Amino acid sequence: MRVVRTLVAAAWIGGQVVLVGTGPRRADGSFAFRMFPESSTIQIDLSREVVAESGQGTVRVPVENGRWLARDEGGTMHRFRWDERVVDGNLFPYGQPVHASYGAAAQVQRLALALDDVAAHIPEDDETVRLIADVTVRKNGGPPQHVELASRYRDNR
Repeated sequence: MRVVRTLVAAAWIGGQVVLVGTGPRRADGSFAFRMFPESSTIQIDLSREVVAESGQGTVRVPVENGRWLARDEGGTMHRFRWDERVVDGNLFPYGQPVHASYGAAAQVQRLALALDDVAAHIPEDDETVRLIADVTVRKNGGPPQHVELASRYRDNR
């Protein structure tokens, strides 16, 4: 019994060491020591990539306040809202800077996942080829850095 306890304790301590040792490599810094939290902001401008009216290529259409209208395969117009699917207030694409609560890298990673999730859950939108987010990141008050994220291409056939 004593040997089992020793093995369980060693495995638990070893697991904790691995978590702490690999913490800085994760985008959200889970289990990493940070004396002071990051003071970063992100600003998200969302747009949709749709097939051009000419049928050749695609064009970007801005999404205002996280809402857009699009037609389904039968031509019926539907209303879509980003916040019906994404509940994290730090990922709202309203063009205003918001605090990156878990750090800029973590928020950008979460936004990339949110883009894919929303794009996969709008089956009534037959116009949108993919969603695109233009992100302005200010890490700890530094100069702005621009990142462009895009969802996976949607199969609208």
